[in-house]
Amino acid sequence: MPNDTDPHVHGAATGHAAAAAACAAVPLPELGVIAVSGADAVTFLQSQLTNDVAHLGAAAMQLNGYCTAKGRLLATFHQWRHGDDVMLRLPREILPAVMKRLSMFVLRARASLADVSEAWTTTGLLGATGLARRAGVELPATPWTGIVIGDARIDRVPDAGGTDRFLLTVPARSPLPAWCGELARLPSGVWWRSEIEAAVPTVFAATQEKFVPQMINLEVLGGVSFRKGCYPGQEVVARSQYLGKLKRRMQRAHVDDEGAAIAGDVYHSGEPQPIGTIVMAAASTRGGTDLLVEGPIDRLQSGTLHLASPTGPVLELRGLPYDLFDPTA
Repeated sequence: MPNDTDPHVHGAATGHAAAAAACAAVPLPELGVIAVSGADAVTFLQSQLTNDVAHLGAAAMQLNGYCTAKGRLLATFHQWRHGDDVMLRLPREILPAVMKRLSMFVLRARASLADVSEAWTTTGLLGATGLARRAGVELPATPWTGIVIGDARIDRVPDAGGTDRFLLTVPARSPLPAWCGELARLPSGVWWRSEIEAAVPTVFAATQEKFVPQMINLEVLGGVSFRKGCYPGQEVVARSQYLGKLKRRMQRAHVDDEGAAIAGDVYHSGEPQPIGTIVMAAASTRGGTDLLVEGPIDRLQSGTLHLASPTGPVLELRGLPYDLFDPTA
């Protein structure tokens, strides 16, 4: 198996660590941060990203995307305000290329982009609400909202399997809040498995330009605004939403095989060509691999899906934790 910092198949906790996963702190060094500064930072990002940056409040964290002119995602971000700056969190493996591309479109705007990954640390928190409350800290109750305590920012993200989840962002030289010392420390694969459980996708290098936002349910998760102005790919994204039924979606799955990795092919029974793509993969606590897979809705609702070939390991489809459609119903 790849090690726990490999974003393409994340290792997962087993045994005692798995049992502790419901109350844990998970360092995420594979995530980096871009700071967008300047008087025109908000208006510049508003013209480039899928979500409504202009109405991003100080207490909110936003899911956002960056598309090509053809509407294909180059990146997904966690986005928040830090003073007058706008912060974008994404995998470090794609950060330099994404920042370079965004910088090309600054033109006359009074905005600048900087890689500040070394200045910030990101830690996933699982099952932390009760522990924080006992320490006198009331964590956010609603996904995509946050609080700031001293130098620390704590944002809630969608729950996974009944476990509350948060992202803790602190300056690199600052310690974590004292109450976090009681949380078990687990490897990053535990967090990525929880992302799959929550069906919240991240675009990595291997999946850049493979998906229109709706293919990975980004608009269902609040990552797309259909009321804001234009951005690269906006016409394609809007047309996908309003002209006819959406034909491709993302779904959770499990496969009893440890060879699944992101961007891998998914086949439908009896068809010689791949019909879908693995969006994310993480080692499962019950063996095999937990997955997010994208494909045609009609194939996800009927027949059998296979990994890597028409006769490969069978995928067990699982229902989504939010309202979309359920092929197992």
